[in-house]
Amino acid sequence: MIKQKVLTINAKLVCIILFFLCVPLLAFGTLWYTSSTESIEKNAIGYSEQLVRQINEQLDSYFEDLQRVTYPLLLHPQIQTFMKLDPNDQYERFAISKKISDELFPTILFGRPDIYGVSIVTKGGTVASSYNAIAAQASYDLYKDALTGEQNYKITGLSVIDTTTVLTITRRFVDTLSYQSAGLLVLHLKMNEIIKICEKIKLGQSGFVWIMDQDGKVVYHPDKEKWGKAVNEQNIRLTQEEPSGNSVVTINGTKKLILTERSSLTKWTLISEVPLNELNGDLVRWRNVTVWVGLLLVSLALFLVGGFSVYLTQSLSHLRRLMRRAEEGDLNVRAPEKRNDEIGGLNRSFNRMVGEIRRLIDEIQHSRQKEIEMELRQRESALLVMQSQINPHFLYNTLEIMNSYAIIEGVKPISRMATSLADIFRYSIGHPQQTVTLKDELRYISTYLEIQQERFKTLRVELKLHDEDHLNVLALRLMIQPLVENAFKHGYERHRIKPTYIGLTGERSEDGYLLRIIDQGKGMDNVLRNEYNQAFNNNDVNFRRDSAVITDGSSESIGLWNVHQRIRLSFGSPFGLYIAKSDETGTVVELMLKYATHK
Repeated sequence: MIKQKVLTINAKLVCIILFFLCVPLLAFGTLWYTSSTESIEKNAIGYSEQLVRQINEQLDSYFEDLQRVTYPLLLHPQIQTFMKLDPNDQYERFAISKKISDELFPTILFGRPDIYGVSIVTKGGTVASSYNAIAAQASYDLYKDALTGEQNYKITGLSVIDTTTVLTITRRFVDTLSYQSAGLLVLHLKMNEIIKICEKIKLGQSGFVWIMDQDGKVVYHPDKEKWGKAVNEQNIRLTQEEPSGNSVVTINGTKKLILTERSSLTKWTLISEVPLNELNGDLVRWRNVTVWVGLLLVSLALFLVGGFSVYLTQSLSHLRRLMRRAEEGDLNVRAPEKRNDEIGGLNRSFNRMVGEIRRLIDEIQHSRQKEIEMELRQRESALLVMQSQINPHFLYNTLEIMNSYAIIEGVKPISRMATSLADIFRYSIGHPQQTVTLKDELRYISTYLEIQQERFKTLRVELKLHDEDHLNVLALRLMIQPLVENAFKHGYERHRIKPTYIGLTGERSEDGYLLRIIDQGKGMDNVLRNEYNQAFNNNDVNFRRDSAVITDGSSESIGLWNVHQRIRLSFGSPFGLYIAKSDETGTVVELMLKYATHK
């Protein structure tokens, strides 16, 4: 039995390129080459026609706008009065002329730098002009015969006023009563707007656009020397034979595309001249380059496909070996990431996968270590509380004896303080992690604050806790006292000021019961406050412990962090501490506590 030979990836790629690329390319290449030549020339002519048509439309829009601007003058009462003035009435003529110049002409000239000047001339010779009355009078004599029959609007041609070439437009005024011609509106335009429109669109490198009026004179040409001059016979014949269309003519051995477009509004003929090779030369050149580059690329592909297939299979084989090592437990392997193609993306995905597996393993180990550390800290907190209870039974008995002597001697302040201290020591005997009600903890802290009021006569204590839910709110033994001690120590004593105010308020919230401890001492800086709140929110066991507010391992203070940790370990999230405010006016520490029925 003959074993069938299996083609390699390289051979398969070569066959695909030969039979599915080279043969169709040769078959359709000739047809494409012929049709593309005709299509390129047709598209070039069509594109040029569209550009010329756009220029003509912009010129028509420009002159239509001028008609709209000047139309209100035709029927204006002041203009009608001006047309009927007696030329010999010097005063009335001067008054109305000045009024027209001051009120009407500025409405036309404002914001129109393309208008050189506007003038109104009556049949009787009365003139109102925005630039020169003498020149305006001469304009009437020059253009009064330009409008014939029923024609009321005409572009009369180019002229020069004070060394400025202007295009003149005449418009006939009609008496509203007799409907007879009463004078002319003569509008002189600068050529800058027409030049801007004609030069806006570039045809080829040397192509240009010029304009011929209905009298066969050049209105605009890139060569200013030709302005106002008659057009040569060859151009007149072209525009007469093809008023709107295109033709290809040979001038001085160069094929030129001549496009003509005649406007029905202005009666102007727009002519563009551009060498044909400038319109389609780049397209033809790129067509030829495309053919040769295509053939070159096919040849190069056949040459490179073998080497690329080998390079591709080697990269895949290397990645397969790395995956086998990862399967065996070596998670430190890394695939090369320098490549930016699909193989490089596959290598980066493999590295991310191995890295994520390694991160998850480390995270599990870190979580276990964190749980162990939290448990150790919990035990440490309990130990610190126990260390602070220096033989409470002995002290309790001693205070009872002191109270008895104080009663016998009639010293009531000593008796009250001894009784309060006895209550405090009796309450502190319990285990620090023992869960009590908030009512028990508030009764204890009230006793503590009574002693502090005996020490500090300036101290005012305010308890706003008129809530019947205190029996249902869970708390920890000796939970509030460290926070109040911090207020005395760090809010007042550290800054050498006498304690003036300690307040406790409480209210129900969505998450539980919110208890606030308020003082009016000097608060901590914002950086430290933000560090506390961030640690409280994340329950960060690695939070800094060198702060003066947090316990340093001594028995003097339990610290904010230990109180928060005790609450969090006992009740979970979101219960614990939050520093709502701490500045020069005081500090507000909030405790979120749990209800006994809270789920």
